[in-house]
Amino acid sequence: MHKIKQILNSHLSLIDIFACGFLSLAVPLANDYVLNHSLTFSVLLVLRMMASFLLFSLSVVAIRAMITKLANRRKVYKKSKFCKLLEKLFNSKYSVLLMAAVILMCWMPALVMLYPGTMINDSWGQLEQVLSLQRGSWVVSAHHPVFDTFFMSSIIIPFAKLFGNWHVGMFCYVLFQAVCTSLVFAYSIKYMKDKFKQNDSMSLVVLLIYMFLPVFVASVQSISKDALSAWIFVLFVIQFIEIIRTKGLALKRVRFVVGFIMICLLCILTKKVELYIILLSLLSVLIFQKGSRLAVLVPACVISLVAFLILPMLRSTFGITPSGPQEMLSVPFQQTANYVKTYADDVTDEEKQVLEEVLEYDRLAEQYDSTNADPVKGYEPRGESEDYKKYLGVWLQQGFKHPDAYLTATAAHLAGWYSFYLYKPLTDMEHHTQIDNDLIMDSVAERSDLFRQTSGVFDSSYEGLYSIPIIGVLFTYAFFATIAPAFVVCTLIKRRKTFSTKYVLAVVPLVLSIVLGCYLSPVSTHLEGARYLYPVIYVLPTFLMLVACHYSRTTKRGGRYEKNL
Repeated sequence: MHKIKQILNSHLSLIDIFACGFLSLAVPLANDYVLNHSLTFSVLLVLRMMASFLLFSLSVVAIRAMITKLANRRKVYKKSKFCKLLEKLFNSKYSVLLMAAVILMCWMPALVMLYPGTMINDSWGQLEQVLSLQRGSWVVSAHHPVFDTFFMSSIIIPFAKLFGNWHVGMFCYVLFQAVCTSLVFAYSIKYMKDKFKQNDSMSLVVLLIYMFLPVFVASVQSISKDALSAWIFVLFVIQFIEIIRTKGLALKRVRFVVGFIMICLLCILTKKVELYIILLSLLSVLIFQKGSRLAVLVPACVISLVAFLILPMLRSTFGITPSGPQEMLSVPFQQTANYVKTYADDVTDEEKQVLEEVLEYDRLAEQYDSTNADPVKGYEPRGESEDYKKYLGVWLQQGFKHPDAYLTATAAHLAGWYSFYLYKPLTDMEHHTQIDNDLIMDSVAERSDLFRQTSGVFDSSYEGLYSIPIIGVLFTYAFFATIAPAFVVCTLIKRRKTFSTKYVLAVVPLVLSIVLGCYLSPVSTHLEGARYLYPVIYVLPTFLMLVACHYSRTTKRGGRYEKNL
């Protein structure tokens, strides 16, 4: 009994209890809403919440105990041919290439089964912009990152023309993306092993996660700005951790600063929301890490200069259609639509006039889908900048009048990120409304009979794994968007004599990716909601290794791993 109490005290803190309590309320409610699109409080729901709290608490204790054991295991293998192979894999100068090759080999069967990859609806539109440009029509839009548009097209179109087959061009892009992603994953393992003195046990566990958890290969085969940006974001997170590890000293090296700025610029060029994630992450370092306040201003200023001055000038010069402000207003628009639907009689004539400038007011109640903001938001801006400023004023006023309308709309919109019932990856191309048959035939978005069957086998296998109790949780939106990040944050907040609390700052990009990249996205319960999770999914194994450092007895505050610059 004393030993059990000791384990609980060691692995379960007050912040853990608070997090488990919140999740035990949110997850059952989200599950019910996703299934029924309504909530009915009952005794059974309360019992499920109590059971969830117990399950989450015991899982935290068990997982932390397991990580502690792995992090402090000195030898993972004995002397044998296989063991020598593992030794070479993790400790040779070619470790990154070897690990990347192993990951890629494990992915190849699935990549072939899902041939030629899954191009999302947005990517068809981006591809057609370049095809129109080649025909002499300039229709380039910044609705999606322009860099993505030209980069993806620069691989897909030439190879498609070379082989006379669009599917070959798409698959060449998928292979390129798979190679880059596997190299970045391998580099993340090598970085954590070298800089934080991770043992081979944890390195092997993370390598196996990359190799065999199918959510990674399902993400890699997606032809989307999200999959392209996600592996670059991993590099940013590693560099960000390095800044924290060295207390800003890394920023005094010109080579590091140049590389860091280049990675940041690639992030913001491939996905717009990452501009705010990066700047707010750097702001957190500026505020909380004293030794690096001046040094962090250099990359922050360069990134801001490029994002807010140079890129707008280039878009104006080349006549690129700017994106509308409505893209960042999914949640406010959902709140407004629910307000109008619920309290239509309370909307004043002045408020109605302002709302009509940015939304289809007369159709708001009809368009409102509690889990999908696209019908309300639309794809094109309806008003001028001044109209959106006035809208925000009305939005604030209405929120004070009936906050319940905003709370229910927000909870419904975010339900998918807390549900165990959402798990399906993007592996089909049935939704391709942006295809123009004058440029690309609809048949290009269809797999051949053979690969329709093989992709079906992959989907069935994915479904089968999801249906296995406990293991199935590892496939869900809730695990990646909520449970795993909460575990990481709560672990790094815990004070320990053997690990510096400064690494709490390392989770800032992770948390911002969830809040800005997922919570503010148009959907959470629909199929394409999966792609908003890619950056979070890709960086979580790196944070697992950081959590392992938290419990490693060989890791010491201010020790060798912090001096190894």
